[in-house]
Amino acid sequence: MASRALVVGVGTYDVDSGIHGYPTIEASARAYGEALARDPRWGTAARSPVLDPHQARTADGVMRALHEAAAAGERPEDTLLVVYVGHGAYWQDVPGGQVHFAVGSSRINEPWTWLSAWYVYRAIRKSKAGLKVLIADCCYSSMLPHLGPEPVLPGVLGTRFRGTCVFTAVGGAVHNAWAGACANLPAPLDGCTTFSGHLLNVLGQGMPHHPDDLTLGALRAGIEEGMQECGVHDRPRMLLNDASEAALLFTNRAKGRSRMRTPGTVDEWVRELLLNGERKLPALMNRPDLAGRVVVQLKRGDEQSRDLARRVDRTAGELLTNPVDFVRYWGEIERAMLGGG
Repeated sequence: MASRALVVGVGTYDVDSGIHGYPTIEASARAYGEALARDPRWGTAARSPVLDPHQARTADGVMRALHEAAAAGERPEDTLLVVYVGHGAYWQDVPGGQVHFAVGSSRINEPWTWLSAWYVYRAIRKSKAGLKVLIADCCYSSMLPHLGPEPVLPGVLGTRFRGTCVFTAVGGAVHNAWAGACANLPAPLDGCTTFSGHLLNVLGQGMPHHPDDLTLGALRAGIEEGMQECGVHDRPRMLLNDASEAALLFTNRAKGRSRMRTPGTVDEWVRELLLNGERKLPALMNRPDLAGRVVVQLKRGDEQSRDLARRVDRTAGELLTNPVDFVRYWGEIERAMLGGG
């Protein structure tokens, strides 16, 4: 397995740049490197995945390192993980209006000194690794699109290898990611940015009620639950394109993990699907009316939930070969559409 990770944390700028630096940013990058080094899924790398400040000073330095990391994965079992922690900006009047990432030499209100997310997407999408994940902890990360958006983009951007995921610190209408630390986290994570601190806390503690290594869905659930306990943080966002919530990304370090029983209620099935994708879907389709109610509840959720509902609905047509079962399934959805549930 040729899995590669690249962590870019830019928190120091020239004194006349107009950009405020935060020690939490570079502390987060170091903490990601330490977490990856401890993780058996990632710890075999020959060198630290954290980009040194000299390379992170320019867009060229970042992109050269990214292209090298992206070229390492060529097989379905390979993973490419890219983490950016720093400042993000968005200029609508820049051609192709897109999120920009700050590098060490960036200057405020001078977009040509920043790194356009399109270049990052282009390098990631060229990778043939079976799973490609971008974690963006910065302002305006809520405006990052899917790594595999529709309609298909021109050139290399239109190349759609399977298995891509974008994980952002903020979602919805929220554009500002808090670079300050969360005092509720244990040391040394109380010196990291809020989102990265909570993510790294999940990696350090694991999830005792999740029996497998941490999937994309479990990682998001763990971060959301931790941030909700604080009661002051915005919800993160996860966009999947041809990847599943069930894709494994990190080792679950929790001790005494429990076996998960087969879900029985709508809420239990919704959580199972959001944690682990469609791997237990055949069991759910043995109860078509319950499956219909699960899809209805997913449709009422956030962007990830609605996307999952569409995938479950597509698969239902393949699994429910008995017309009577499909009618029972669709009847629950139709009732909700007509306002009866």
